Amino acid sequence: MSGRVRGMLVDLDGVVYRGDHACDGAVEGLSAAREAGVRLLFMTNNASRTPEDVAAHITGLGLPVAPEEVMTASQVAARTLADRVARGGLQLHAGDVVLTVGGEGVGAALTQEGLPWRPADEVRTALTTGDHLRVVSVVQGYGPGVDVSDLTEAVYAIRAGVSWIATNDDATIPTARGLGPGNGSLVAAVAHATGRRPEVVGKPHAPAYRMALAALDVPLADCLMVGDRLDTDIAGAVAVGMRSALVLTGVSSAQEAQDAGPQERPDHVVPRIPDLEQLWSA
Repeated sequence: MSGRVRGMLVDLDGVVYRGDHACDGAVEGLSAAREAGVRLLFMTNNASRTPEDVAAHITGLGLPVAPEEVMTASQVAARTLADRVARGGLQLHAGDVVLTVGGEGVGAALTQEGLPWRPADEVRTALTTGDHLRVVSVVQGYGPGVDVSDLTEAVYAIRAGVSWIATNDDATIPTARGLGPGNGSLVAAVAHATGRRPEVVGKPHAPAYRMALAALDVPLADCLMVGDRLDTDIAGAVAVGMRSALVLTGVSSAQEAQDAGPQERPDHVVPRIPDLEQLWSA
């Protein structure tokens, strides 16, 4: 696993950008990798936006990216649920919906998979006005506008026994002002109220990496995961046997990487993405 890197899975928050600003060296480094023939797939646990919006954001920072080069945790959740329907593990009938918590990206991903869905506020309105719908699953992802009433509606459905998929369980999310509460913090509130734990599909869990590797279409031995979090980006790469690099523009520090156990220890620790150039130019 020491050959030239031909494909890179690249985290976004804390790696490519923080809020509206590019991380130091990110555009320069990723442009150089692409020019060297490396295939890029931008892989994020932030489920609030669509791939189109994410691609436009990165493009606006100076690195042209197509929506097909972006994979969100919402897409992983939607594909997981669609596969379950296809296998017969979940039956859908007229009036059945998936209750969504999170930003626009959650519902857009379910639509892409042909699954009926309604956001938590619409489910609440429908059920209080006598509309005939049945919640068959909950998909919970991050959204800056998620509030207590959204979480409450999810709690009602989960306590009634429906399946529950969380796009990710990151406790925090990097922002321009520092670390804010991530989806994992909101998932924890729902878990505390229901006594249940969701099926989590985003990094570091296997469904995200399986889907990402299939989309990248590069052999595992030739791939590199580039991330800023030991507990998600790096841990997931280690679990699937992929090389990994921690960049110090986001959450985890060099000292934390040095102190990490083998399940979260990156192969490379660098200040900025351009410092990885020897991996794709070797």
